[in-house]
Amino acid sequence: MFESEKEQLVEVSLKLYNEKLIVGTWGNLSLRVKDTDGKSLYIVTPSGMEYEKTTINDLIVLDEEGSIVEGIRKPTSELKMHMRIYEEREEINAIIHTHSTFATAFAVAGVSIPMIVEDMVQHLGGDLRVAKYALPGTDKLADYIVEALSDRNGTLMKNHGAVGIGKTLEDAYKAAMIIEKTSKIYLYAKVLGHVHLLSVEDAQKMIEYYNTNYGQNNM
Repeated sequence: MFESEKEQLVEVSLKLYNEKLIVGTWGNLSLRVKDTDGKSLYIVTPSGMEYEKTTINDLIVLDEEGSIVEGIRKPTSELKMHMRIYEEREEINAIIHTHSTFATAFAVAGVSIPMIVEDMVQHLGGDLRVAKYALPGTDKLADYIVEALSDRNGTLMKNHGAVGIGKTLEDAYKAAMIIEKTSKIYLYAKVLGHVHLLSVEDAQKMIEYYNTNYGQNNM
């Protein structure tokens, strides 16, 4: 069931691993799919397995209640967070949680990242907020992440990592990459001594253009 989607999920997880956005067994991915009746199902990565050794047979398919409908592995420990995001954001079909170095550094410092570069504003929807801290795998953490993701496609998780989301797995991957790149740029700019912020007015124009005219799908 959903062979091509599973292959895509494994491929993206390996890309994230090779780019050091996820390390060892930490971080997790999920994808919302539809069954033949149009009901939502969720493909998620397993808990505590190294990504370089994970195959499509290790992925788990869950229903909307979080019950396993296919797979023999234990699902990611951050399942509550994934399910809550899908519940609150009907347009979102993919979630990537990373432990990337620069993003996590800002998350540990509790420092949000303002609107500093165009791709961040266009793809993520604005600044990068820091979600309040709660223990991993808890309902409270899921609530805090959903709150920080309001009108955004990415957030930092205090003392933890980052989350990127999107309408497709490719979009979520871009979000994860942009979060890390923006974190690195912000740190370097602060070291250089001055950070020039984008205006709210310019940011809104960028978002509108990105959503209506950017790329090959808006011809």
